[in-house]
This record gives sequence, C-alpha cells and structure tokens, in this order.
Amino acid sequence: MAAYVPNRGDIVHLQFDPASGHEMKGNHYGLVISPKAFNQRGLAMICPISQGSSDSARTHGMVVTLMGLGLHTQGAVHCHQVKSLDWKVRKVKLVEKVALDIVDDVAARVEAIIFE
Repeated sequence: MAAYVPNRGDIVHLQFDPASGHEMKGNHYGLVISPKAFNQRGLAMICPISQGSSDSARTHGMVVTLMGLGLHTQGAVHCHQVKSLDWKVRKVKLVEKVALDIVDDVAARVEAIIFE
C-alpha cells in the first residue's frame, strides 16, 4: 500500500509545534493548499483550523469558515497563518476533503496578504 501524501483540499491533523508568539501551537487540524506534486517532496503548505476566537482575523477577512458545510471538521481556516510544514515528521493524518471552491477561497485570501 502506498504511503499517504497530502493533497490540495485535504483536511489533515498534525503537530504545529514548535511555535512561538501568536502562532498556533500543539495538535491542530489544517487545510492543505499546495498540490500533491509539491507535497511529495516532504513539505506542504497548510493553513491551521481553529474553533477558537480570533476577532481580529475575522474582522479583517483572514478566515474562511467550515461551519455549515456538512464536514466533520468544524471551525475556521486561518489564512493569515499559512505554514510550510514537514508533514512526515509531524505525523500527518488525513481527516477528510473539502470542495475545491473552499480551497480557492483560502488561496485567494493568502494571495491578497502576500500581494496586497
């Protein structure tokens, strides 16, 4: 059986530590926004998902909600905390997949941050 490689649109569970400051710490769900072809090399671009309060991020349009989409994973994707993570070392586990329009929404917000 082939080993799992994260793909764009996968919701995964993995370790976000080490982290510091305002970065999310500990085990979290995350949305993979990079394609499998990139991720095969061992790194993946992942936005953390949280159910916690982030009023500033919500006010400034930096989160995409997963609520009401019929997913097991609930919360909001934090587009402003995208990270390139070594998914092998962080023991990534696939949880479920989201529709690509959600990934496109997240990617557009990340793009807006980078290319404002």
